[in-house]
Amino acid sequence: MITMLQKFGVEPQAIEQPLDLTILENKMTLAIYLTAPEIENDRRSLNVVYAIRRAKKEGRWPGKAPAGYKNITESNGKKTIVIDRQQADRVRWAFEMIVLAKFTLGSIYLTAKNKGLKCKKNNFLHLIRNPMY
Repeated sequence: MITMLQKFGVEPQAIEQPLDLTILENKMTLAIYLTAPEIENDRRSLNVVYAIRRAKKEGRWPGKAPAGYKNITESNGKKTIVIDRQQADRVRWAFEMIVLAKFTLGSIYLTAKNKGLKCKKNNFLHLIRNPMY
């Protein structure tokens, strides 16, 4: 990598310690400077994944609430979801129409949207397959 940088006339500079790339040991220092941020980003990514898994195991919903529910923050600072009565009635109606099997999903979606359901068609198709319901 160093030779490629030198080939194009690019010379890396370190704020903490100047790097003289004619000294072989400084190439190792440069490699550490370049890899440390990547390792830190990977560690943060893993921490986020583990936190989401832990939240799911604890029975919490670690994302945006599905249609018919809304995200709230309780007085103690804990985030949770609660039922949004208006949207929940529209979602319930859509499921009842699907069970009757008299209408297509597209027509059920359009009718629910006209009744006030707030979601896009693709989200509606995901909604009816969501195990949360």
